[in-house]
Amino acid sequence: MQETPNADSGPKWFNSPVTICNGSIEEVKKHIPDFERQAFSLGAGMPEHKRLETIIRKPTQRDPHCIPVGVVSKEYVLILHAQVVDVAMRALEEHQIDPATVQATARVTEYGERMALSLYLPDKYSIAPDGKHKMALSLECFNSVDGSSRFRALMGWFRFVCSNGLIIGTTKSDIHRRHVGDLDVADIYDVLTNGLRDSEAEKENFEKWYKHSISIDQLTEWVDNDLKKLWGFKAAARAFQIATTGRDADITGNYQDKKPSNITVKHKMEIPGAARPNENLFDISQTLAWIAKERRDLSEQLQWREQIPELLKPLQECR
Repeated sequence: MQETPNADSGPKWFNSPVTICNGSIEEVKKHIPDFERQAFSLGAGMPEHKRLETIIRKPTQRDPHCIPVGVVSKEYVLILHAQVVDVAMRALEEHQIDPATVQATARVTEYGERMALSLYLPDKYSIAPDGKHKMALSLECFNSVDGSSRFRALMGWFRFVCSNGLIIGTTKSDIHRRHVGDLDVADIYDVLTNGLRDSEAEKENFEKWYKHSISIDQLTEWVDNDLKKLWGFKAAARAFQIATTGRDADITGNYQDKKPSNITVKHKMEIPGAARPNENLFDISQTLAWIAKERRDLSEQLQWREQIPELLKPLQECR
């Protein structure tokens, strides 16, 4: 299924609207555009640039035209989105994971220059720390064809009830790669290998988080200081409301002499799967993951998700 969110309110990536595709890997792959390199010039018969080339998006089902999406050096190694999908599928197969059993989501920018691919592994790799809501182990790949961002692959968790995502906290389950060499199946294979291994430790960590109780006083102190310092007043106020009421909120009161925990707000939607109230570290991790997911820009979402383990450290020290 391909979904085009509202351009004014939907997700963006470096200010480019994002289209979301869900389904099997093969179904999602059909909606991923293809690209080619062409000379960088003003047209046929005109001089070509000696050091630069143009990246062209080929026609798609929705748009029959070729569209230029970027200019890169001739040394730039073009890693196609479809190549990322194929390499990921081979990495799964080498781990005896049938790609047909894997659900996929691809987030692709308007002209296709950037893609975020999420592959949700079968149920046997899933966990439910709260005993109710499943979290799938996921392989995530980020790629651009225009040089706007590096290729990246990492392992994480995806909580289906609220679409929250957490990242496995070890750098060994993560890879950054500049576009200076061909993408090899070994790159993603190693990420998947380390992620599957580290997921076992993560399961134990989530169990510890779930057993680590947090009082309202500890929550209030943390929100008004540690969380506010890194994520700002508004995000801290939202986190406090979600953690105490299960509902997101907009600030309506005057900021003067107020703290995130006591400013006047207007409550909005109930958060699916949110504990009411948050009583432990796992609950609070999901509150933070919800706020990170609600960032409009995909690169910001990932950045905020990566900060969650560090944000929780002050609460982990509370007894």
